[in-house]
Amino acid sequence: MSVPFDADTKGVRFTAKGLSSQRKRLGLSAADYGKLVGVTGQTIYSWENGLSRPRKQQLPVLASIRPLGKREVQARLEQLTKGSRKK
Repeated sequence: MSVPFDADTKGVRFTAKGLSSQRKRLGLSAADYGKLVGVTGQTIYSWENGLSRPRKQQLPVLASIRPLGKREVQARLEQLTKGSRKK
């Protein structure tokens, strides 16, 4: 997955609890959150439960989702769904 901005991960922290609370705040399933990040829903569950951690290249993508609201996230998901239908 291509990162939409500089892949500078300095200062980007990841916590399983933070990911879980953010996903719940946005009202997203693990599968939908995974689509935004470019991973599977199972991977999201693994991250949330501390079974694994995101790779360095995934941290900027996770950070880019943090400031988004529900409407913005839904718009991104719709774009991703439209893009996958064209293929």
